[in-house]
Amino acid sequence: MMSGPGGNEKGLSQNGDPGGHLSVLTSAHSAAVGPETRLLSAFRKDTHHRKVYLAGREYYSKEGKTFELRLVGKIKQQLGADPTLRPEYAPSLGLTDFTRRATEAALGKSCCAIVENRVLGVQTPGFTAAVRLGAELLKHWHDVSATWCGPVYLSTPCDDSLAGIFQAAGIQDIREYYFWDDRQRGACLEKLLEDLERAPQQSVVVLSASGHYPTGADLSQSQWAVIIQLIMRRRLFPFLLLPAQALCYGELERDAWPVQYCASQGMELLCAQSFSHCFGLYGQQVEFLSNRRHVYLLPGGCLNISAINSHNLEYITESIHLALTTLL
Repeated sequence: MMSGPGGNEKGLSQNGDPGGHLSVLTSAHSAAVGPETRLLSAFRKDTHHRKVYLAGREYYSKEGKTFELRLVGKIKQQLGADPTLRPEYAPSLGLTDFTRRATEAALGKSCCAIVENRVLGVQTPGFTAAVRLGAELLKHWHDVSATWCGPVYLSTPCDDSLAGIFQAAGIQDIREYYFWDDRQRGACLEKLLEDLERAPQQSVVVLSASGHYPTGADLSQSQWAVIIQLIMRRRLFPFLLLPAQALCYGELERDAWPVQYCASQGMELLCAQSFSHCFGLYGQQVEFLSNRRHVYLLPGGCLNISAINSHNLEYITESIHLALTTLL
């Protein structure tokens, strides 16, 4: 790189550092370090021979190694042996057949909106991208019509990335509604309804249709019916999350029931199509596990079930028992 007339003649030093002018990117904000990043860093520095990392989102084998699911390997073989496959770029909205089948699976083939061709499906690289696209659509809706101005309600607890996704799209008014109750070890419908009852009209409510992350606590169909009736009465807008890897019942129709129920009620809605569970451990117990037992899990008490195997099961259960009894 050469400096232009009147520029700084020092240029770059031998080690590549700028000798004079500062980079135009020096004023850029650094990304905030999330709890998972800090936790993984602490785990890597830990030299204890029995340390266990339970905060990841990957699938692990019984040897504690990440592995490829058999289904993924099978699909790869099928793709490799398919002479009709054309490895070309997909259209801007994704593969038409894929989006059609995905929307039919989520809403049901008999859904009026599908029959009347009023459903738009867009393929994204992953779940996070799907949520971001939904957030961008909401922001665009506000900018164009000015009929919606937020806020967006997220469950507490929820996936740590969700608030950042909406904020990055320009939606800054992020609020919470009650979901997980430590004493009940499950969702608390009463407090959830109280929070949504106070939400301003046209608020967006982000709900997990199946496999709520990070608690793993799902609502019953009767609870869903009550929530949806409140959403309709209060004129709120449902934003449903249905991650494919979180289908917890093994029956697509059962997992997608909340989405299909919303559609059957004639609601306009957004749907974004992790492998964890919350044990209800609180802050001091989580700190005890990491500091005293070298067992690392997220601050909210969530852990990756697949990271537990025959080699560490006894140590983990013993550690959790000590955390629950020592800090009573």
